[in-house]
Amino acid sequence: MKSEGSSPEIPQGGWIWIDMSAESPTAIVELCSAFDIPKSFIDEALAEASLPMIEERREIIYVVLNAFRSTSEGRLAPSEVDFFLGPNFVISVHEGDIVSTTTVQERFDQGIGLTVPTPSGLLAQLAMVGSRRLPGLIDQLEGKLDVLEELAMAADARALNEVYALRRDVIVMRRVLVPQRQIYDELAEPGGHPLVDEDSRREFERVADYQAQVLESLETARSLLGSVLETYRGAVADRTNEIIRVLTVFSAILLPLTLISGIFGMNFVDIPLADHEYGFWIMVGAMALLAGVLWYYFGRRRFVGTPRLSDLPKAVGLGIYQVGTAPIRAVAEGIGSTIRLVTGNQDDRDGEGDGGDY
Repeated sequence: MKSEGSSPEIPQGGWIWIDMSAESPTAIVELCSAFDIPKSFIDEALAEASLPMIEERREIIYVVLNAFRSTSEGRLAPSEVDFFLGPNFVISVHEGDIVSTTTVQERFDQGIGLTVPTPSGLLAQLAMVGSRRLPGLIDQLEGKLDVLEELAMAADARALNEVYALRRDVIVMRRVLVPQRQIYDELAEPGGHPLVDEDSRREFERVADYQAQVLESLETARSLLGSVLETYRGAVADRTNEIIRVLTVFSAILLPLTLISGIFGMNFVDIPLADHEYGFWIMVGAMALLAGVLWYYFGRRRFVGTPRLSDLPKAVGLGIYQVGTAPIRAVAEGIGSTIRLVTGNQDDRDGEGDGGDY
């Protein structure tokens, strides 16, 4: 039987489940006090969100588990669920709707009972339902990894931001699931607390094994995120090296041209070709020819792409324009890449919304 936020009588020879969702602290204290729950347990339940834990007394077991919610930013956040397990009652306290409690209630409405019809069996059933939601989270994470890999190969700054966000989600899940699995292991121990019957112990053992598999999947996802991060850093390093190489080549080409123009710009009277009718154009042509020779040389050394003979007339025709503007274009591309790296905008993430449960 389930009752929400009330204190009904316990059926003769049976037990009761009371689920308190978004109830006031006063109502929680009154209900728990009616079932002789220790004040320390009540204070812990009313405190700020806690990591999974278990405390045992002779007539009661207090368990704190965590479910996962989706925030408005599309990130994972743990949501505390407190359970008070007694010989003939189970009280669950949480904020908002929780998938596990909602699912089990729907099963009751459909006439589907518990695998183990005891208070500890109910707790085991709720734990299993919550654990079965976890592979869906892992699948979503792995689906995002495929997209991130493509962004990382392209040195897109969005990959870096998303990798760090997903790594945070993985850390949040591990921080919850590791102690939670230890709780299930403790509840599954033979000869443990008398409130946990043998059938329920077997169910808790199944839950612990299931969460062990989930943790292995999390470790794999964590390794893949590290690989994507290394891929992104390598792609950024390659792009940076390419920009530096192009700028170096153009600097090497412009250096002798600058030297020549500096020599012929000195304030002397007898400068060669100074009085020649076509002296200026001769020097411009010689400098363009020198720039073409240097470009061809660097192309042959594979510092830049080797110019093709079919493109040579066009290159000569553009002449000074290409030589003068290429460094500017290269610098502009470098500045643009740096800006995208620092302030790259993120795509709108899937899953942003009303902060529902996972």
